[in-house]
Amino acid sequence: MGMNSEPPPGGYPPPPGAGYPPPSGYPPPPGAGYPPPGAGFAAPMGAYAMPQPFTPTAPPVPAGVGNLFQKWVNVTTKPGVQSFVNEIPTANWGDVWLALLGLGIITAITTVIRSLEFGAAASALYSALPAAQGQLVNNFTAPSVGSGIASIITVPIGFFIGVGILWLFAKMFGGTGGFLSHSYAFSLFYLPLAAVAAVIGIIPFLGGLVGLAISIYSIFLAVFAVSAVHRLTTGKSVAVVLLPAAILAVLACAGIFLLAAVIIGLTGGAIPAIPTP
Repeated sequence: MGMNSEPPPGGYPPPPGAGYPPPSGYPPPPGAGYPPPGAGFAAPMGAYAMPQPFTPTAPPVPAGVGNLFQKWVNVTTKPGVQSFVNEIPTANWGDVWLALLGLGIITAITTVIRSLEFGAAASALYSALPAAQGQLVNNFTAPSVGSGIASIITVPIGFFIGVGILWLFAKMFGGTGGFLSHSYAFSLFYLPLAAVAAVIGIIPFLGGLVGLAISIYSIFLAVFAVSAVHRLTTGKSVAVVLLPAAILAVLACAGIFLLAAVIIGLTGGAIPAIPTP
């Protein structure tokens, strides 16, 4: 009896793995296809996440006299916008005035010491002059304790005038920071660096070089402070810091030219002769 060549009712089943594509309109099986456009990786979390601009990345050092030194170290040894952003949340007037008082006392002491040094150096000059001229030079070079004590008052006044001018310029460029935060940020670097410059300034020649280096470094820190407090770009922060100095330089040059013009007008353009003995 031979094999039946007729297919069974309903036909043969398809071999394993074979089949027909699903009719049109049916959804594709799960996992099929590519992700939709725009899909990507989830944002990294934890230590790998990128910090938002002007957002603290570390808890600030607590406020108070016992922690001021650490705050000064943080912003002066780690220059950058983030160093100021981390410390601004603890802004308070108590720390600002305490640092101003300390700088005023240091400035008063160093001013008297420098005055004594200058008076000692000038004594050799006026001792070789005639009595009248020597006395005149002595009057101008005599140590002044009063000028040193006055520093306790002039230091805070000068500080607030300077930071006030920069605060106004920051507002002109769209800054959003308050005056307390602005003053606090500047006190964290300007006051300790000014104290170091005052102490080293006692040393002849070396004090001048160190003071110049500190002044240049303070400009960079001021740019970071303005950017952190007022949420400004680096370019605008540089303009806020340098523009007042540029205006002051122009006014100073104009004043010198005006003074020279007045002297020339009074002397008729002639240079007065220097009398000889």
